[in-house]
Amino acid sequence: MKLSILTFISVFFISFADGITLQSVFDASEPGNGYDKHVNLSQDEIYTGSLGIFEGNVLIDGHGAIIDLQGGSGIWVYADENYPANLDIQYCNIINGAYYGVSYGGTSTGILTNCNFVRNDFGIKLYDFSDVKIKNCNLIENTIYGVGIYSEFPVCEINYTNAWGNGEAAWMENCPG
Repeated sequence: MKLSILTFISVFFISFADGITLQSVFDASEPGNGYDKHVNLSQDEIYTGSLGIFEGNVLIDGHGAIIDLQGGSGIWVYADENYPANLDIQYCNIINGAYYGVSYGGTSTGILTNCNFVRNDFGIKLYDFSDVKIKNCNLIENTIYGVGIYSEFPVCEINYTNAWGNGEAAWMENCPG
């Protein structure tokens, strides 16, 4: 009897110790405020894992929540002329991405507002013809760059944003790779 209670408590604790996956919250999200998916996070939770978006108009409203990528690839959005995609993120702390905190590719668009990108490889990566606005964010102790822009084509507007402690530089245009 004691062994079964101990097993139950251990399984219960382990299931909550990893936090709630960002993917599960995204999957359960409904449309709202003009978005196809309005992902509402709670300040009291730690969300884990990566997320990929390849179509639709999405808002991640963090309310100060932590998204711990746990060494995973990060949050990415990719769009083309057949499948447009937009990702807006506000009030989030995005940490521990192996490759990036957030990446925009193809013709994707987005607005990043009041977010912290901490200890990712790159805080934010932009590729192809992406168009991203970064406002009032902090880029802190990312391994290589706070913002990396690959090629000459992405459009990136940065306002009221701080960067410190990033490995090679705060920003880099025409990154190698």
